[in-house]
Amino acid sequence: MWRVPAVCRYAPCMSSPPAPALPANDALAAIAAAVDEMLWLWDAASGRVTFVNAAFERYWGRTAADLERGPLALVELVAHDDIARVRAARAALPGPGYVIEYKVQQPGTRERGPRLVRLREQALCVPNAAGGQTVVHIAKDVTWQFDTTAALRAEISRRTDAERNLNDANARLQALLATANDAVITIDTDSHVMDWNTAAERMFGYSRAEALGQLLTELIIPRGHRANHLGGITRYLNGGKPQIMNRRVETRALRRNGEEFDVEISIWPVRTAEGLTFSSFVRDISRRKAAAKALSDSEAKYRKVVENVNEGILVTAGGRILYANPKALALTGLDEATAMSKPFIEFIHPDDRERVLTNHMRRIKGEPVENYYQFRVLHNDGSSRWLEISAVLFEWMGTPATLNFLTDVTQRRQAEEDMQHSLRRERELSEMKSRFVAVASHEFRTPLAAILSSVELLDDYGNRLPDDERKEIVGLIKTAVTRMNGMIEQVLVTSKLESGRFVFDPVSAAVPSLLAQMAAELDQANPQAARIAMQCEGLEDRRLVDAQLLRHILMNLLGNALKYSAAESPVTCAASADGDRLHLVVQDRGIGIPPVDLPRLFQSFHRGTNVGNIQGTGIGLHIVKECVDLHQGSIEVDSEPGRGTIFRVRLHAPVVYG
Repeated sequence: MWRVPAVCRYAPCMSSPPAPALPANDALAAIAAAVDEMLWLWDAASGRVTFVNAAFERYWGRTAADLERGPLALVELVAHDDIARVRAARAALPGPGYVIEYKVQQPGTRERGPRLVRLREQALCVPNAAGGQTVVHIAKDVTWQFDTTAALRAEISRRTDAERNLNDANARLQALLATANDAVITIDTDSHVMDWNTAAERMFGYSRAEALGQLLTELIIPRGHRANHLGGITRYLNGGKPQIMNRRVETRALRRNGEEFDVEISIWPVRTAEGLTFSSFVRDISRRKAAAKALSDSEAKYRKVVENVNEGILVTAGGRILYANPKALALTGLDEATAMSKPFIEFIHPDDRERVLTNHMRRIKGEPVENYYQFRVLHNDGSSRWLEISAVLFEWMGTPATLNFLTDVTQRRQAEEDMQHSLRRERELSEMKSRFVAVASHEFRTPLAAILSSVELLDDYGNRLPDDERKEIVGLIKTAVTRMNGMIEQVLVTSKLESGRFVFDPVSAAVPSLLAQMAAELDQANPQAARIAMQCEGLEDRRLVDAQLLRHILMNLLGNALKYSAAESPVTCAASADGDRLHLVVQDRGIGIPPVDLPRLFQSFHRGTNVGNIQGTGIGLHIVKECVDLHQGSIEVDSEPGRGTIFRVRLHAPVVYG
């Protein structure tokens, strides 16, 4: 209730009869100071504000002298949306009084800033002592009433919305449970069924009416699991730690027809005003389990096949091996961890890495690439193996990868290489045979002709020829036979070397003595042997040498030096030693060897393009090279056509001590 002083309880100013005079100013001030409402008075005739009480000054921080004319007092602080109403009410004064509520901006203080408040203002007119009219304004801050009412309305609205939302949520929940594919079952602490949705009816074969109130253990829990179910509830009720609450667990369930099947359950406790209940989602996973078992069996079958095939199988992506079957690992001699820890390119032979990596990257990008090709891999034992690869692009764990099939073709390539070598060797032998026939027909014709003509001379004129002529003819025959024997011996030596019947058989020997014996043989066999100058240096110790191989080497080199040099030019043979090596140098100043002939110099039946009519078989230097190789040595040649040739031979001939 408004507490209005008695002096203000009069009706409208203009229509009321004259009222008693106002109390004295000090009495009025005492009354005004005692009330909580803001009070201000202004003279209706002049519009001057004549009085404000203490509550007014505290609230607004203004005195009567600070205010404008009465009708406009504080109007500038009224909120924009209320100012028109306030001005209209004030403009009717003096006249009928009014009660009005409006919003106004209260000035700030030191303790707080300005704020928007709500005032309820009453205006009325009373007669004053001067016979005129005084307008009295009484105002009170009713912001708290507005805020409380608004808050109450908001709370009521919130609760109404919450109840509506709860009802909607319950309706949606019931619809969800009714249409859910999973069985939803609720039981109390004694395992009695309290809720049983449509999916539970389909899954277990009991209607909702049949299931409600029944013991869950008797309905759907197999005998072997009932004790665990009851024990779990008891443990939870006694404060124990739940083992299967609030998580998904796979177990077995029982249908009405007695069939056991696999289910996945999720159980959670619910506390309400009515007590504790347990709700659960139950999902039939029997088909999934059967599919998973079928998939597992299929994977096991195919894994067994993959792990036992004779081909290596690799899955590669991003430059690394993602899977390797045992055969693939055996091709490199690596274990699975090592194979997958490094980029696969590190296991490829350096000469083949670019090709393999290029093909792999092009296949990953889906570009055309050769599907079958061969490359080498490095085995853990240091060897390399040839593999043939075929690959296809596929997806491995959501990533583009290649499925590679590897076949070890090392033996096949070796067989092919051996076959190619045999074919080349057969062609070489065929060419050698042809060259031998050509050389033999040419080289044997000359001594045979000499023998034939000499025999005819002896046959026709034998008794009539002088003794010296007969001896000369016989000498010609012997020379021709000797030459033929030499050619036949070279052919036989070549045959032995080619068939591997020549072996390295070193014995302790004095090299100077061997060289002297060879020089004596040359003196008897070749009238040009006197041109040979033999030199020995540092050969005092006995050495392990194969005298037969050494004889073939020197006799052929010295024989060629005499044959292809002028009768008056010298030939030198220098022998020396350096550690375990025996050095032989044969030099002549003959016709030399053209550069074009050097690559084929040691091939069978090859003769220099500049030999002209000089007789020879073309197998002497081949014999030399084969004998040097058997003696674990090497041979070099320096030659210049028209200036001569130098052969340098190094043989393994260690010193014999003791």
